[in-house]
Amino acid sequence: MNDFRTYTASSREPAAPLTPVIDPAGWTPDQLAGTTDWIYHLTDSEISNVRDAVAGVRKRGLGIVDIRSDVFPLGSFADIVADVRRELRDGRGLVMLRGIPVEELGLEGSAIAYFGIGTHLGSPLRQNAKGHVLGHVKDLGGDYNDPKTRGYLTRAEMRFHCDHSDYVGLLCLRKSKSGGESRIASSVTVYNRMLKTRPDLVQELCNDWYWTKHGQVSSADETPWFKAPIFMFEKGVFSARGLGAYVIKSQGLPGVPPFTTAQKEAIKLYGETVEASAVDIGFEPGDIQLLNNHVMLHTRRAFEDWPEPERKRHLLRLWLSDEDARVLPAFMREGMLGEGIALKGVQPIAALEADAA
Repeated sequence: MNDFRTYTASSREPAAPLTPVIDPAGWTPDQLAGTTDWIYHLTDSEISNVRDAVAGVRKRGLGIVDIRSDVFPLGSFADIVADVRRELRDGRGLVMLRGIPVEELGLEGSAIAYFGIGTHLGSPLRQNAKGHVLGHVKDLGGDYNDPKTRGYLTRAEMRFHCDHSDYVGLLCLRKSKSGGESRIASSVTVYNRMLKTRPDLVQELCNDWYWTKHGQVSSADETPWFKAPIFMFEKGVFSARGLGAYVIKSQGLPGVPPFTTAQKEAIKLYGETVEASAVDIGFEPGDIQLLNNHVMLHTRRAFEDWPEPERKRHLLRLWLSDEDARVLPAFMREGMLGEGIALKGVQPIAALEADAA
């Protein structure tokens, strides 16, 4: 059995602005590409634990949104999932679980299994204006360049980003015909590499930037944007947001000024540095990719899909909030990061099919 636990042999040193960050999540592309120990293969016994937990949910007649960790016991697999949570928080910030029997379980059973495992890592958050706590990453013909379109509804190559949660998980149900590889990069490494050559632009990224809400607001008088830095420091702990579509698509919104010359330089260097720091990861059906949003950036390659609807690329997504997660500035624990996209009057739902939201 491979050992994904880097937190047992590494440590985080106190971090401060404009100084190098030493953190277990600061891996380089060569380091990650040179090993597969971040992939954990479920044993036959652990797969049985998952099957039994799914059967228990069905026997009790629970809806997916009603699943909690105490009604989804994982037996011996619970210890592994606890270590995954620790690795996301204090280690590399990345784990892949491989071997969920998605074909055997079917769509509903796979969704139950995935959501149930997720409750052992954190609390599922709402991901869109319809209150979906179980997201669907699937091409519905959306236009990635539309400021109100979420990238996961398209088949375009997306900009590197991180989501509004402590952890993001993706379960692969079906692969595309070609392309669609997941891409990840350590924001710790991106910060450190930029600091070596352009500390002035790193300072720009420590300032506030405007972020679009993708039109997902509760009232007409709510601003269509919010402000936050890219690189942040709190109580000696580094964290980061992704300088991606949320920032780029804010341009042109009411009240948002155009980028300054320095900001344009920072965007360019940041993009180049992320590309040089990234690793491509293939998905297999039954894989669960788990990332810590505060130290990992992610995106995916463009893809060609199958013509048959039943074969189209389909991933299930979770946004998870962990009360014991990485130390963050206080404002980061408020709003979206604490509640997801929680619009007034919209209740959490776990739809089993994707729609344009």
